[in-house]
Amino acid sequence: MAVGTRSVRLYAIWPCAAGLIALLLCTLCAAHAADIHPLRPTDTSSPRATLQGFVETTDDIYRRFAAVLEDYSNSDRLFLSRDEHRKQQRTLREAPKIARYLDVSGIPPVLMETVIPERVLQLKEILDRIDIPEFADIPDADAMTHQTSKRWRLPNTEIDIVRIDDGPRAGEYLVSAGTIERLPEFYERVKDLPYKPGPGQQLAEVYRSISDGGSATIYDAFLGSPAGLSYIVPTRWMLNLPGWATVRVAGVATWQWLGLGLGFLVGGLIIFGGHRLARARSDGEGRDAPAAGWRALPVPLAIVLVTGVLVPLFGTLLRIGGSPRVAIAYATTGAVILGAAWLAVVASVVVGDAIVASERLTIQSLDSQLIRLGTRLIGLVAAVAILIKGGDELGIPAYSILAGLGVGGLAVALAAQSTIANLIGSLLIAIEKPFRVGHVVRISGSEGTVEDVGFRSTRIRTPDNSLVTIPSSAVVSTTVENLSVRTRRRQRFFVQVTYDTSRDKVEALVVGIRQLIVEHPLAEESTCQVRFNNFSESSLDILVIFNLAVADYTSELREREAILLRIMDLMNDHGVEFAFPTRTIQVESADAAPPVRPPERLFREFAGRS
Repeated sequence: MAVGTRSVRLYAIWPCAAGLIALLLCTLCAAHAADIHPLRPTDTSSPRATLQGFVETTDDIYRRFAAVLEDYSNSDRLFLSRDEHRKQQRTLREAPKIARYLDVSGIPPVLMETVIPERVLQLKEILDRIDIPEFADIPDADAMTHQTSKRWRLPNTEIDIVRIDDGPRAGEYLVSAGTIERLPEFYERVKDLPYKPGPGQQLAEVYRSISDGGSATIYDAFLGSPAGLSYIVPTRWMLNLPGWATVRVAGVATWQWLGLGLGFLVGGLIIFGGHRLARARSDGEGRDAPAAGWRALPVPLAIVLVTGVLVPLFGTLLRIGGSPRVAIAYATTGAVILGAAWLAVVASVVVGDAIVASERLTIQSLDSQLIRLGTRLIGLVAAVAILIKGGDELGIPAYSILAGLGVGGLAVALAAQSTIANLIGSLLIAIEKPFRVGHVVRISGSEGTVEDVGFRSTRIRTPDNSLVTIPSSAVVSTTVENLSVRTRRRQRFFVQVTYDTSRDKVEALVVGIRQLIVEHPLAEESTCQVRFNNFSESSLDILVIFNLAVADYTSELREREAILLRIMDLMNDHGVEFAFPTRTIQVESADAAPPVRPPERLFREFAGRS
């Protein structure tokens, strides 16, 4: 019975061991420093220092974890003790030093946390199985100064340690980027070889005893270990998994695929929920409603949440490694970048609408248009910056592509001159504000009320209810007459009376009209001109000119009507009649005196009566 208990206890330690190794290697990219010389750099001054430092650091970490596993294997606890956790954390603080011996410049930033731990383990697995020279036989810094080639190759291998000539690590000897790229290939060649005596062999033997003679390597343990779940689910419970759950597909166990599928299902439901929320809020509202921007937020927000948090969390908890983890990292990072760019554009619209609402501006006013255009431009710039930075994370030379697009952009700009001119014209209209929505303007021969000032054109509604669209470039390059900003409106008309009106009545009528205009509260006295002006063909014309202090056309019509009605009353009081077009034809014999034209005759009569 004791033997069986001991066997189960040791067998239960294997997932814990794998989890500890996974936790160790997952933190290779973290910046921890907690020894007595926290700023002391790793020694990479020569091939000897680099190789010796890598081997000794990994051996020391293996020994420490072996000690933790031994303590745990001798207990009946489900989880690590507090003391074992402290030992684990102290060991993990040494882990970042391992990656300092590798040239990881060829690894895209998005894969750093995924690929580097795997490459470190693969290199360690290789070195633990092949013969390497004594450290004293490897060239040191002095020896490398006398060699023309700054590259040293591990004998009987293709593993190179080279000097870095440029960049922040210039002058250091690191395991070459080409070697790092080929480590999976080298590992596949040697993984069936036995371990050499040393810490790697000891850890492998502990693993074999725990797994009841299993042949998997430490690297395989790393790929299949539930690093995150070991803190949630007791390790011993993981032993009850059926055989089909441990079958590997593309280097990932079946149970890990199921867990990852569950994560994708939850993420899909979250995104679908965001879409349904957006649709539900948009029911009964137009696309141009003030809340339209808020309705567009849930979908990109859900995409960023799922691809930036949920899926990576499942990948870390389930310890998804190998090629599937690389594919997931690329896919989720790309989705996060696109979602964040989308979110930046949508958020800029929301911020612009919020500012307009807080200032209580009219949605279609030029001020609101300028605010919304400014926030959208900021959102567009932010989206472009996110895409450029994201392309750099994915290993895409975004800055080089951007420089190349500058040349192509010139050609596009030449082909889209009119569109760009209209866009700039809209900006100038929004900044200079020659008119606002609702103003009556006269532009390029068209007169009407401004209904909208867009990013490409200005639309005005004419008095006959036609909608005229004028390109913004034409608006800024022509004369714009804003009829709505007049503080006063000039009135000019003729009062035409008949020719039989006496001079006294005409003079009295002129004085009366001038008086009633001066007494009007909205008429400006300084601009009032009332004069007997002309002898027309059928009337005596009295010219009336004055300004009305009104700001809109409706008020102008109302006050003008009142003045005209008072003039009619005044003419009735003076017994003067309005003239209407008449023509007198006089027929005389041929030997009679030349006829006198009616206006001349009437003028003589008018002068004689006066």
